[in-house]
Amino acid sequence: MATAEKDEATIHQGPTQIEGHGTYNHRLNSRVRSYDVDRQSIVHNAVYLYWLEAARIEYFRDLGVPIDRQSFVTKHRFVVVKTEIDYLHAAQFDDAYTVFTRISFVKNSSFGFEHVIRREDGVILATAKSVLVHLNPATDRPERIPDSYRTLIREFEGASTLFLDDKSAV
Repeated sequence: MATAEKDEATIHQGPTQIEGHGTYNHRLNSRVRSYDVDRQSIVHNAVYLYWLEAARIEYFRDLGVPIDRQSFVTKHRFVVVKTEIDYLHAAQFDDAYTVFTRISFVKNSSFGFEHVIRREDGVILATAKSVLVHLNPATDRPERIPDSYRTLIREFEGASTLFLDDKSAV
């Protein structure tokens, strides 16, 4: 395999069962880069936030949300309001890893992501939860998540996502 191909992140869909963590339909595979590690030769704790963000963006793309330079400025205004990370094992340079991602709940104007970051050998490096809020691009005020997004999430995640305050439910 050419080096350039080996270094690129890849996206996969389809259910993956992770023991103790449930089923995930989205996964982003990548590799620890030299700039991800700190002086201790392990991935710096802040780098995991970048990995989670990359996984969330690709998740949106896989849902069918068009992504371009203005997507999160004028069209799909979602902001992270909370992130919790449990660091379980240290990742090191050149480790292959996968970020498993799902939306676990949808409320009126917010929804929750859950992530498991697992090394290629099956060791879970970290687990994380994030809450994002949908904002009106003109006012920057929280706004109900449109039914079109709810439909995309429901179709992608199936019955595993809890929809609260869902006026689009059948």
